[in-house]
Amino acid sequence: MRSDNKIVLILFNLLLLFVQGQKRQNTSDEEASYKKLSGLFDAYSENDERALKYVKLYIDKAKRERNFRELISGYEEAIYYNKEINRKLSYADSAVIIALQIHDPDQISRAYLGKGIIYYYNRRQYKQALEQYLLAFKFSKDTNDDYLKNKVTYHLGMVKSYLGYYKEAAEHFEETAAYFERKIKENLHPNLKLNNETGYFNSIYRLSTCYRNLQLFGKEDSLINIGLERLYNTEQHSTEYAYFQKGKGIQLLRAGKTEEALKHFNLSQDILYNNQDYGSLTIVYYYMGKAYWVEGDKAESIRYFNKVDSLVSKFWFVTPEIRSGYEYLINDTKRSRNAEKQLYYTDQLLKADSIINADFAMLSSKIHREYDTYTLLQEKDQLKRKHRYSIIVLCFSIGMALIILYFLFWKFRKREKQLTIKYQNLLERFNNPQANEEFSAVTPLVLSDEKNIYSPELIAEIMENLKLFEKKKQFLKKNITLPAVAKQIHTNRTHLSYVLNEHIKLSFSNYIKLLRIKYITNLLLENSKYLNYSIDSLAEECGMANRQVFSLHFLDINGIRPVDFIRKRKEELERS
Repeated sequence: MRSDNKIVLILFNLLLLFVQGQKRQNTSDEEASYKKLSGLFDAYSENDERALKYVKLYIDKAKRERNFRELISGYEEAIYYNKEINRKLSYADSAVIIALQIHDPDQISRAYLGKGIIYYYNRRQYKQALEQYLLAFKFSKDTNDDYLKNKVTYHLGMVKSYLGYYKEAAEHFEETAAYFERKIKENLHPNLKLNNETGYFNSIYRLSTCYRNLQLFGKEDSLINIGLERLYNTEQHSTEYAYFQKGKGIQLLRAGKTEEALKHFNLSQDILYNNQDYGSLTIVYYYMGKAYWVEGDKAESIRYFNKVDSLVSKFWFVTPEIRSGYEYLINDTKRSRNAEKQLYYTDQLLKADSIINADFAMLSSKIHREYDTYTLLQEKDQLKRKHRYSIIVLCFSIGMALIILYFLFWKFRKREKQLTIKYQNLLERFNNPQANEEFSAVTPLVLSDEKNIYSPELIAEIMENLKLFEKKKQFLKKNITLPAVAKQIHTNRTHLSYVLNEHIKLSFSNYIKLLRIKYITNLLLENSKYLNYSIDSLAEECGMANRQVFSLHFLDINGIRPVDFIRKRKEELERS
């Protein structure tokens, strides 16, 4: 019996030791260091959401300990491992908020930079990216962290280069290239040395593209050659090596050495494809299509232009230089009389132009001029091969050109005259109290003609409440609906709809539209600061969804487009 009790006691003690051990283990896990926690997710690749459960432990620990700098690091890790772009932005916003709370310029700069990178690389929203980079640049000005300052400057150069501000971008890349080159020569830890080498090679490559767009081809060629000479470690800098191979191919293509150019393009495309750098790969495919076209291999050329289209359709990465690939495709379908494909490529080109016109406002007109010039030169060469120009043909061409110019000038003057008349009529309506009253959304009520179930008192009450609704400018709220307005003026949608349609002679949507356009027109006439607002800002000011809706409604109500009205108003103010 005693023996049995002894065995039970031993088992109980063993169990107790096990439980205590588990408790100590749990306590140890809870107190795990940030370094240990980061080791749990460091092995995962970007956008691998399996790492997020460990990142959450990291963030929770930082929150518990109110360790704000580690909390920001946790948010940065969450950005890296999240697939979904909106969640990336949400964590980026959290990083910005915490950084602003602790008033640390370096952390604030890093947070804005991280948010800008999401807009640039993930959302392809370049103007928003530029705004975030400028904020990052502002807070990095007085930092002692030169690496951070130059990283911000580099990304600022990236977005400026993309948007076409090549001269400004070149200045940024010249600055970062000089900094990273100095750092490479210092005795640094291998990881830091690698980071600075990456910064240097990317800077001189981006600088070379700026020089190409500025037509400083000698400087471009020199940087491409420097990059290829110094890139001895192609394994650690494979992406940068691919960039310089692409640059070398463009350089040789420009020199007419298409066969050599294609060798460099082929090497570049293999690396970029393996590294999933599809933006750069799109550009390589475009130049390969162009090179094969020059070589006379139209089938291979079209195959590569179709590869460009495939990537554009998937990622909508469009730049002015790859746009003309669609012109090759359209011309090929015209030649083969494939109407279905011609329609498809035309639609793709229109979509590409819409993106270019939005992101490259300063370049969009230049693109079309260059294409027109190219087309004219091609036609001119064809005419030269067939026959020489005679004096009569030349004179006829000059005469026709003068007639066309006169017609365009006459048409322009006629349009300007019509716009002036429309503007003056609109001005008179707003300046004349009687005319302005007729323009009001609410017309006088005649109760004697009422012949239905709605009492005159109810209608009069709704009309008075609508006047109060207008006076308080509640129509400026976005996404306003008939039920919402009915509730605001203490009636129901049926009664309100009846009064609007039968007594004001307007549908609800036209009533709101009229009030908003009248409101914004008054602002433009009374306060000149609104003349400098963008169309997007004016649409926002009067509660409309977007610039397209605003412009259509403004034209519908006022008989003139808002851009023309603003121009005419500015001209009038300059004359007075």
